[in-house]
Amino acid sequence: MAKKCEERDRLFAEAENVLGNLAQVSTLLLEIFRSKDLTAVNRLDRELELTVGEKERCLGALRQHMKEHGCEDSPQSA
Repeated sequence: MAKKCEERDRLFAEAENVLGNLAQVSTLLLEIFRSKDLTAVNRLDRELELTVGEKERCLGALRQHMKEHGCEDSPQSA
């Protein structure tokens, strides 16, 4: 069983949330792209870029914390 690490669990939950947002924005962008509303596509594409950046930061923070703290196992289930 993995040892309890509240910071790892927090970072994991944050990354999970951002990944969900990424999936939603990507799905919406595909729908808008198919509708050929290029103005909306451009606006949402920027949001997608920002969300990808947020995902990179979250996963990077999680990886770094796990490496530095030695908590390599998966987070505890709530």
